[in-house]
Amino acid sequence: MLATALLLAAPTLFQADATIKDFKRVYRKEKKPENKAELIYSLEDIDDAGVAKVLLKLLVDKEPLIAEAAQAVITQLPSATARVPLRLVLEEGKQSDYFASILRAAADGKWKEFQPVVLPYLENSEESVRLWAVTAVGALHHVDALPQVAKLATEDPFPLVRAAAVQALIQLGKGHESVAGPALVQALHDSSISVSSAACVGLRTVRCKEAIGPLITLLESGEGRILEQIWPTLVAITDQPFNDDPSIWRRWWQQAEATYTLPTDAEIAKRREARAAANAQYTTPKAEADFMGVKTSSRQIVFVIDVSGSMEEEVIDRESFRERGFTRFSKLEIVKEELARSIDQLGDQVVFNIYSFASKVHPWRKSPVPANALNKKSAIAWVKKLKPIGGGQAAQMAAAGLRGSSKLEDGRTNTYAALLAGLGVSADPKKRGPMTETAAKDPDKVADTMFFLSDGKPTVGELVDTEDIKTAIAAINRFRGVVIHTIAIGDFTSNFIRELAEMNGGVFVDLGR
Repeated sequence: MLATALLLAAPTLFQADATIKDFKRVYRKEKKPENKAELIYSLEDIDDAGVAKVLLKLLVDKEPLIAEAAQAVITQLPSATARVPLRLVLEEGKQSDYFASILRAAADGKWKEFQPVVLPYLENSEESVRLWAVTAVGALHHVDALPQVAKLATEDPFPLVRAAAVQALIQLGKGHESVAGPALVQALHDSSISVSSAACVGLRTVRCKEAIGPLITLLESGEGRILEQIWPTLVAITDQPFNDDPSIWRRWWQQAEATYTLPTDAEIAKRREARAAANAQYTTPKAEADFMGVKTSSRQIVFVIDVSGSMEEEVIDRESFRERGFTRFSKLEIVKEELARSIDQLGDQVVFNIYSFASKVHPWRKSPVPANALNKKSAIAWVKKLKPIGGGQAAQMAAAGLRGSSKLEDGRTNTYAALLAGLGVSADPKKRGPMTETAAKDPDKVADTMFFLSDGKPTVGELVDTEDIKTAIAAINRFRGVVIHTIAIGDFTSNFIRELAEMNGGVFVDLGR
């Protein structure tokens, strides 16, 4: 019986050694990156320190497929024993190329035994190392690090590090509001919307009296996307039944500030249903844009519009669209009409851009521009010229063997490339850089709110599987917090883009079939 049990136990130490030796031999001979990645994934679930040793160098491989595969396998190493070689790298502090990747794995894998070795890396000179160190501190609930995390949230020169530190403050700050609260209040005024927005939302968890005055001031004079979040935060902190009128909040606070005491979580919980009803009545203040019924106070907006071949098809439920005022019924004509209206109504302070996509992505401008009269007229003219790429005419030409049928390939749906463009990220994996660090150093050139419209599932591109796309976009947007609103049109199952909006703080709209 014992022999049988040992044979069934997977993997044994001998089997692990044999598998790792086979991996080294076969991997050395393989040339194709995709095959190398598959070989790396074959090491999953092996609970042996040899896996960490053999994959360590691959964490920083220049080929993204290989580096991502090594990161994924190392993150799921099952036991502390299997992770010892990685901890030794951090303890010794010599192999700096690997610090960021190991800290990321420790954060995502929640490796509790790494808690003591993470702290020194909060002061590392490399941005990516500090980013993953502070993320690990939050994930591992290292409360002793709160003062350092608060300093990073308010003083680090890089926006993504500050955003990651804010997230860590939220994870660590409950019960430690005296340290985390002031830092979150200061972060409300950060120049990066990723940081200020995260801090505003975080104050609903790390509730503190010191936040009330600054939040009311922001409600009175703030601008941009953060306005959408201030009123719900004030309600979450105080449980006051006021609407989003700043004058009401100001009058109340002038009378209450001197003697005010925050209600406890238990007291607020008793009135949760009433607060939910109040939230349901909330409307976005000072809307700067409205596309397909989704309003936003953001001043940094990008529209990403599907022009694949199927967009030339007419909607099925014409009567529904006719009742909404549309007179033409091809999907793209409906979208063009609504997009032109939305662009025309953009607020004066907005900067914006537009991308159309099918198999390839085409920008209206290389970078966002102000929504002045000239730019809006130019954008509307560009939108009116959009046509479906591929579609029925190209299909007929292909059936007849005629030239021009190659447009069928051009008219497929490259959803992933379109989302990357909207996020300001290169479509070339080799130029993209580390996922979460991309496009972080110049936030003014990247929108903080995206409207993404499509009529179908991805059919071409670097990533086509919808789960892979959701995971990759979540990784890129992990610290930047770009809101992604998604709009579906046509007769297709839209769960993918519904979930994409939910995962990225956005609203999903189904325009109908």
